[in-house]
Amino acid sequence: MSLLITIDTNPDFVPKNALPAPERLISGNPSFKTWAQDASKGEKVLTGVWEATPGETHSIKGTTFEFCHIISGLIEIEKKDGETKTYRAGCGFRGL
Repeated sequence: MSLLITIDTNPDFVPKNALPAPERLISGNPSFKTWAQDASKGEKVLTGVWEATPGETHSIKGTTFEFCHIISGLIEIEKKDGETKTYRAGCGFRGL
């Protein structure tokens, strides 16, 4: 098994479609698509491409490590203390 895994940012297979859980929806009508490409470390590290349509949801951090690299569009994240961060295409961030 190789330790180097290339992530296809334009996958050609069918994604998993999802909607936010009702208790996490803040506003809008967002939907999500996930193209899962790898799972390792007992599924604590999940790799792939994720797409969301416009809307606001409450994100609850789980036990997985998260690194995001924005391919297109933007995301605004409001932290619990009210600070807002905006990430655009080409930006990245991580969460623990």
